[in-house]
Amino acid sequence: MSATSDLRLSTSPIEDPLSPFYLHHSDHHGSIIITPKLTSNNYSSWSRSFLLALSIRNKSGFIDGSIPEPDLLESISPPIASTVFYIRKASEVWETLKERFSQPNDARICNLQFNLYNMSQGTRSVYAYFIELNCIWEKLRNYRPLPHCSCGKCNSACFQTYIDQYQKDSVFRFLNGLNESFSTLRSQILMMKPFPLLNEAYNLVIRDESQRNLYLHTMPIIESSAMATMTEGKVKSKVDAVCSYCHKKGHTKDKCYRLIGFPPDFKFSKGK
Repeated sequence: MSATSDLRLSTSPIEDPLSPFYLHHSDHHGSIIITPKLTSNNYSSWSRSFLLALSIRNKSGFIDGSIPEPDLLESISPPIASTVFYIRKASEVWETLKERFSQPNDARICNLQFNLYNMSQGTRSVYAYFIELNCIWEKLRNYRPLPHCSCGKCNSACFQTYIDQYQKDSVFRFLNGLNESFSTLRSQILMMKPFPLLNEAYNLVIRDESQRNLYLHTMPIIESSAMATMTEGKVKSKVDAVCSYCHKKGHTKDKCYRLIGFPPDFKFSKGK
């Protein structure tokens, strides 16, 4: 028997990092594993987040039936928790919630499709717009996963045409929702060969947005500097001017009051 095995045998399960019963110092009864809690409308995202959180902690066996009884109630909203309170096994709680909330919901899919195809960037940054699009795509993929082989006889290229078209449609949806200020870039992306993937198209757009923001931040400084130069030039020009009629400084002949007349409110200084 190896030294590692001997060490594990002599260590309590709650102290062994490889054991599903291991408790980190941040783990305690009543701790909330994920947020938000399960409600009647968020099972899809909640179940994925919860399963991921358990997998990271090496505790997914608590809900697949291989380990009997953990407590899920702290991650469920009170109205729903009360309906599974007396179910003893976590795996049974998990299956009950799955049967209750994970069934295909055509009304939900219809609403997601509506939001997806009516979404536009508006006043949001490209990043915020892209994140919201991805949230909807993830929810739709959970209801309608991309096709994959289940017979074991197909090669990996069976569904590639469909997947390629799906990815291209995602780029179209992203580009169509951008503000009109990106119309030129949109046309350039659509003409690219080979056609870019979604993340590649996003990177091109975000780079363009960054350049625009940089220009907008530097433009006031440039304009202010130009205005100061123009004002300084005008003042210098006025000081250097000499009238060819009266031979006085500060004006030219075409603006000499001795030729064109003094304004009614002109104040004469002593000796003039």
